[in-house]
Amino acid sequence: MPPDGTEHRKLAAIMFTDMVGYSALAERNEELALELLEEHRRLLRSIFPKHRGSEIKTIGDGFLAEFSSALAAVQCGIEIQEMIAKRNSLNPSQGNFQVRIGIHAGDVVHRDDDVIGDGVNIAARIEPLAEAGGICISQQVFDQVENRVAKSLKRMGQVKLKNMMRPLEVYGVVCEGAATGPPDLAQDSKSSGTQKSIAVLPFLNMSSDPENEYLSDGLTEDLIMAFSQLKGLRVPARTSSFAFKGKNEDIRRIGQQLNVNTILEGSVRKVGNRLRITAQLINAAHGDHLWSQTFDREMQEVFAIQDEITREIVRALEMQLIGAGDQPLAKHGTYNTEAYQLYLQARYHFNKFTGEGFKRCIECCKKALEIKPGYALAYAALSLSYQTGWFYGFLSFEEKLAAIGPHDLFAEKAVELDPNLAETQTALAIVRCWNLRDWSGGEDCFKRAIELNPNYVTAHEHYALFLGCSKRTDEAITQARLTLQIDPLSPMINLLMGFVYWIIHRYDLLLEQAQRLFELESNFFGTYWLLAWAHWSQGMHEAAIADLRKAVTLGGGPLQLADLGCLLGRVGRKAEAQRVLEELKEMATRRYVQPAYLGFLHASLGNHDQAFACFAQGMEHENASVALIAEYCVCAGLDDLRADPRFPALLKKIGI
Repeated sequence: MPPDGTEHRKLAAIMFTDMVGYSALAERNEELALELLEEHRRLLRSIFPKHRGSEIKTIGDGFLAEFSSALAAVQCGIEIQEMIAKRNSLNPSQGNFQVRIGIHAGDVVHRDDDVIGDGVNIAARIEPLAEAGGICISQQVFDQVENRVAKSLKRMGQVKLKNMMRPLEVYGVVCEGAATGPPDLAQDSKSSGTQKSIAVLPFLNMSSDPENEYLSDGLTEDLIMAFSQLKGLRVPARTSSFAFKGKNEDIRRIGQQLNVNTILEGSVRKVGNRLRITAQLINAAHGDHLWSQTFDREMQEVFAIQDEITREIVRALEMQLIGAGDQPLAKHGTYNTEAYQLYLQARYHFNKFTGEGFKRCIECCKKALEIKPGYALAYAALSLSYQTGWFYGFLSFEEKLAAIGPHDLFAEKAVELDPNLAETQTALAIVRCWNLRDWSGGEDCFKRAIELNPNYVTAHEHYALFLGCSKRTDEAITQARLTLQIDPLSPMINLLMGFVYWIIHRYDLLLEQAQRLFELESNFFGTYWLLAWAHWSQGMHEAAIADLRKAVTLGGGPLQLADLGCLLGRVGRKAEAQRVLEELKEMATRRYVQPAYLGFLHASLGNHDQAFACFAQGMEHENASVALIAEYCVCAGLDDLRADPRFPALLKKIGI
């Protein structure tokens, strides 16, 4: 709390609780009522800290509590209701009690030892709408927790609250044990009709040679891709599944974190040209085995094994494959095992996300194409390697240009060879949008990729960025949430979706995303990059600068360093900003630095001529960052640059 007499405004999630029927019970049996009240308070006070909640005060028989994120507040509410339901099941009926909970996320003011504001008022007014033993949440909370909690959310409709001009949409969290609420739909997918879901955990490499890990990882990724193309099956993306690689985590806990019904795990052993692949399907709620099998085959039968595993899982999940017949469930791109193994090695090196990794990926793709010249997936991976390695500064513009030309012939070739792969359409979409600024053509490719594979996270993440740059705010938010649903545990995906909120100036969602990322990975540079812009938007300039210094220390690249210099320039610390500019120029001698980053820093120092020269060079280099110039100027407060007569012409040339 701030010191007495001061005020502090912030975004927070507010929870109100209330004991159901306490007043009536107190009239009938005051002694029992007081006993239950104290027990209720002890129970709730033991749960608040687990979710980083702060008790503000008690109000009669209820609590007012504050949380840093809507997700933490809802998870706390769920645990409260579950603990009370468990407690009641072990006690006689006359000793039972229930609570209602209301949660809203919004602007609050800390004053002395209290919290006030609309955020508090709305939470207080929606709490009575909850069922006994239930939780009522506002639209703002729903937007931030949808598909991220293990409970179902049901729409309760619009309500008109006192002193609010517009009706408020409210939702109920379906809690097991509620007096009148329906059962927990997440527990039994067969009876409830909820969407079937499966997470494929990294298969273990049981070979004596650790170099064969590319094969176990590659098989895992291919199974993820195969399942992700099945209609009606939700599949978390690679990064979220691989977050559990090498960890001895309880299956039920993994199921909760990935919000899935079932989990597939297994192992791969390669001896010479022989393969032994084991696979087992597990019920994520109970840990029971649903199916298991061992496959002893030759290496050239690896594709048949993948299809067989997929079909067995489909049978176990009681899904119907319309029109599948005996055809392979996923397109492998080639049945040449040598080219396929090189492609798996390429993906393995790409996922290291290092300069050396991108170069090894490119080498493997080229070798695969020497063996199988018509391998569309290898062309798509080659394009993505050059584009990603260049964007993040691991490859120079000259290297990229010499290899793929101004129009990225690899992406075009990939689509020419097979236009019905999400990977090839996404590769071409990235080139059209971020290099050629062919926005409509790029969007067509993104839509086609998502149609081909609704779970392909790379298509979703870039499409969300595209929608943000196009100022299609609602669509961008929807796409960002879909992306996070597919890959909830990926630090990079969480960072990029925070970037989307930054682009569309939704600083409330940006702060929420930064807090979510902090909970996921507190030592990730992207966490502090998002926090910096969230703090800057609230006028907390020194905190933002401190966050950016932390981001740079934790491995942030040229963009984070440029942002640090820009914000230093904006607060008048010109000498420090100039030193950062020199550091960035020196960095550019060792790795590729997008010219627009230098342009932003020059603009903060008032060097408009240099800034526009950098932006022009960025246009020549076909940098994606030039599409963000307008948004950056708004976020950083570069109003003098926006007022420059050259600025409208620049935006017109960009074409968004």
